[in-house]
Amino acid sequence: MVVTREQLVDLIAADRAAGRSIAFANGCFDLLHVGHVRYLQAAAAEGDRLVVAVNDDGVAALKGPGRPIMKATDRAALVAIRHADAVRTLSPFTTGLVRDAGVEPAGVFTTYTELTAFSEPPVAPLPERPTALFVGVAERYKNIHNIVAAIRLAAERLPQAGFRLVSDGKHREALEELARELPAQVTWERRLETPDVVQAFDDAWLLLLASRSEGTPRVVLEALCRGRAVVGARAGGIPDVVWDGETGLLVDPDSPSEIADALVRILNDRALAERFGAEGRARADAWTYTPEEYADRVVELVARAVGARRT
Repeated sequence: MVVTREQLVDLIAADRAAGRSIAFANGCFDLLHVGHVRYLQAAAAEGDRLVVAVNDDGVAALKGPGRPIMKATDRAALVAIRHADAVRTLSPFTTGLVRDAGVEPAGVFTTYTELTAFSEPPVAPLPERPTALFVGVAERYKNIHNIVAAIRLAAERLPQAGFRLVSDGKHREALEELARELPAQVTWERRLETPDVVQAFDDAWLLLLASRSEGTPRVVLEALCRGRAVVGARAGGIPDVVWDGETGLLVDPDSPSEIADALVRILNDRALAERFGAEGRARADAWTYTPEEYADRVVELVARAVGARRT
């Protein structure tokens, strides 16, 4: 059942008045097994209504190489769609997955993300040297080898440009080799603390994220907050937060030459990089909200669950 915001408020108010309770569950649910079923059954037993949030494929950054085993669409279909009174998605990408499975999401909003360190400081002007920044794990889904190949191509065409890589993981040897090969242009660091990541954005013209798979990428939201352009892949949730030709350029993750062309286009045109960055900063507010605003959205989601159970 689809209702207006006003109807949702009335529904949840009525349930509260009637003393009904809401249970909320969240997880990756990577290969649904009996433990998940028992977990959901136990969660449902805690309230009159059950809402389940299923993490998208971005959980790979937390769970490590090879995870999740099942893609988001399969996990969402098995768990949230089949077992919950309401399904919440995180972005247009995950909304499409749920709709493909025949269910209309009761709510669409990303997980609360603390971006104050990136959004509060004034946006810094672009530095003198055109520089591309990559921040991410050195794992297969991040498309490390094609990124390295693209940087080689771009570096040859733009000898004045720099490329900064902040990454560690299974495929870090490819990054080490690139830094040794092009020491005047490429720097590689395993990790940075948050204040140093903010400074890394300020020292760059653009963020490179050409992953083969992503949920809603936090690093792109950080780039938007810092007023930096993005070269992103046409994959997963990246196109949800990179507006092609407006805040950056979208590329085929399987084409190093296309990635290189996008890098060269922005790094060779300060005015374009500034225009993309300014537009990105203007759109960043749509992805940042307070804990109170997030709580209000969860309340609305619960109200939808209540309404769905009543029908």
